[in-house]
Amino acid sequence: MSRRVGGRLDDTLFERLSGRGVTERPQEAILVATTDERGRAHPALLAYGEVLALTPTILRLAVSGGGTTARNLRDRGALTLCLVGPDGAAYVKAAARALAPEPSLSAGGLAAFEARVEDVLADSPARGEEARLTSGITYAAADPARHSRDAIARLEALRRA
Repeated sequence: MSRRVGGRLDDTLFERLSGRGVTERPQEAILVATTDERGRAHPALLAYGEVLALTPTILRLAVSGGGTTARNLRDRGALTLCLVGPDGAAYVKAAARALAPEPSLSAGGLAAFEARVEDVLADSPARGEEARLTSGITYAAADPARHSRDAIARLEALRRA
């Protein structure tokens, strides 16, 4: 069962999304859910190099500028980030707004959004649980070195946006 953590990232989540150590992280994905024009959830995957916590209440995201996620964020602004791993799952609910185009992101077809954290929920293994998560959503980059360089560049662009 989920428990409400509050209206801000705790220290662990903030560090996880701070961009520090992004190249040392396993190649994990973050599930982001937005709301489409019919009120249905629209899931998409982002890498840790596409989400940046500036503060415990302010996040920035880089998403495909022409995609459904960007359109949903521009039109409705609601999102939930789902961070899943062996230590449990966290759900970060936020309200987003588009940022002015940032040249290095725009050149790559990405749009930047800033999101204000509204609610954070956590699911963690209960004592005595018979089942637990063993990993998050992982992927293998075709060129890990380039993937790391691109992640660092995107995070720097999000800081400037």
